[in-house]
Amino acid sequence: MSETATAAVTARVVVGVRDSAKGRAQLRRAAAEARRKGAVLVPVLAWSPAGGEPLYRTRPCPELAHAWERRACAKLDAVVSETLGSEQLPTAVRPVTVRAASLADAVTATATAPTDQVFAPAARPTLRARLGRRHPRALAH
Repeated sequence: MSETATAAVTARVVVGVRDSAKGRAQLRRAAAEARRKGAVLVPVLAWSPAGGEPLYRTRPCPELAHAWERRACAKLDAVVSETLGSEQLPTAVRPVTVRAASLADAVTATATAPTDQVFAPAARPTLRARLGRRHPRALAH
């Protein structure tokens, strides 16, 4: 097999998935890019235990963790099928759920190959930014 054919088989487009209008638009863009390149689309959803990792570590419960992971898988499947259901799918779609503190961490953990193209999740605005306030130092400049 030639080097080009091998690269086409292993090329991946990794995208962080959120159940929001912006998240679905980003998933559609990533799917279009994967179709164009003949790459595998890897939608990623982050999940964490209710209450966060520090609380979970105080009283670990593998059964609950497994239930949370199953719920995350179901949510990811629903978002992907609802968003891409009417479109032509890329060569392959391999959804992944990752136990991580943030979607950015999950995408980083999934995109391990140097050839992976990453559609990074947009940073969520801070409360201060949503309220339209600027940092006091930013106003001085």
